[in-house]
Amino acid sequence: MSAVSGTLRTVAPGDLLEHIRKSYAVGGIELTMDLGGSRNLNLMITTGLGMLVVRSYRTGMSLDRLTAVQAVRRALSAGGVPASVVLRTRSGETCSHHEGEFIEVEEFVEHSAQLDSWSRLEVGLPVLGRAHSILRTLNVSPAGKKPPIANYLGTAEVQEWAPRASKRIEVGNPPSGHLRFARDSEALATRLYAAEAKLRGRLPVQQVHGNFWGANVLFRNRKVVLVADWDYMGEQPRIEDLALTLYYANSTLSADPLSDESIRRLRALVDAYDGQLQVHLTADERSSLPLAMARAPLAALRHIAQAESADEVAHLIERMTPDLAWATAVVDDLGRWREGFS
Repeated sequence: MSAVSGTLRTVAPGDLLEHIRKSYAVGGIELTMDLGGSRNLNLMITTGLGMLVVRSYRTGMSLDRLTAVQAVRRALSAGGVPASVVLRTRSGETCSHHEGEFIEVEEFVEHSAQLDSWSRLEVGLPVLGRAHSILRTLNVSPAGKKPPIANYLGTAEVQEWAPRASKRIEVGNPPSGHLRFARDSEALATRLYAAEAKLRGRLPVQQVHGNFWGANVLFRNRKVVLVADWDYMGEQPRIEDLALTLYYANSTLSADPLSDESIRRLRALVDAYDGQLQVHLTADERSSLPLAMARAPLAALRHIAQAESADEVAHLIERMTPDLAWATAVVDDLGRWREGFS
């Protein structure tokens, strides 16, 4: 049996299901389950064709971008990287439109695990390398190159959001720990900008996944069976896509994320990724990896700056304070980290 994360919906979205019945030749729909998703509505349905996934793109999706995403997934599938197989509508389209939202229906992929352990990272990182090798050859439309929102900030973007986050934190009468977080995050942003100055413009830029982690990379029998969630797909230095995965891994899986053992584990993953690249990592890219990893948690600054309530600000600060300390320590000991990845 596969592991299906989600909850049975107490109220089925009947209008959406009726749209699926009319638009797709799926037969009767027997069951609906919520598969989660932070930006989209994702439902599993059991039909005459078997189990399918219905995805309703709620925000930030245009037809041009969805067309680009689908073209990328087809290219990856053709190149041996498992991506979604989309069911066409009765009229032969690859998506439909319902109440202002684009709808996709795709085959449900049986799976038993996701990318959230060291052993699965050893299998998953070569797949990311193969995906990057395919993605660098594609001619992606402008809509496909820029996601509506990204969960990783570039160097210049961090410089923009750090002071805005500090101003948001300073509203009202914040505790001293929150003010310290604001100062420390701005200081780290400034240090990263200076440290990365010599590398700017020297790192290969290409189309990337944007969120290669967790439930976006599904496994069965220790093999990757689906690379999903291309909402964050865009054009950026490929090393930043790798760094985001390494940051998630080190932050959540390492007992001591600053130890030599953690660096050795991450180095092994970098080499596994590099082994599947047609154009291997440059010395500049390996040198930039620790900085890119240290920049990853600063993506939270945009969310803090845009937070609507003090409680939301407090929650984000509490969650990100340990990672901010870890990222600062990486920059403090940059020579050791660079030597580990070189």
